[in-house]
Amino acid sequence: MPPPVDAPADDPRVEPDGRAADLERRAELERHAATLFVGAVLCVAVVCGAVIVSGWFAGVLVDSWERLFWLGFVLALVMVGVFAAAAAPGGRDARRASLRIAWLLRVGLVLFVLSPALCILALVGDFYRL
Repeated sequence: MPPPVDAPADDPRVEPDGRAADLERRAELERHAATLFVGAVLCVAVVCGAVIVSGWFAGVLVDSWERLFWLGFVLALVMVGVFAAAAAPGGRDARRASLRIAWLLRVGLVLFVLSPALCILALVGDFYRL
């Protein structure tokens, strides 16, 4: 059933114009990007702080596991950079900015899972001498 001609703008049956929908999508993605950026920075800071306080350092690992640990650490730094790029404002075109932010968030979330997995795998592998 089509909406009445005199329907108010906030009527759910009325299609919002593309520009307004793009702006809303961009605002939502920017909020997600900023939240994930802050979360990633806090996670990396907490892990680094815990490692420093514990007196542990990567040099005590067997060489092959140490390389895997440092790969995970580098990926964690890249993750923070990707989330920072996603949270950075820029561009007039809301549709293009939304696409850029969405792709950066996807990459950042993959790194958010992969980087600690590599570090934990290295620690467990070294501990059990796998």
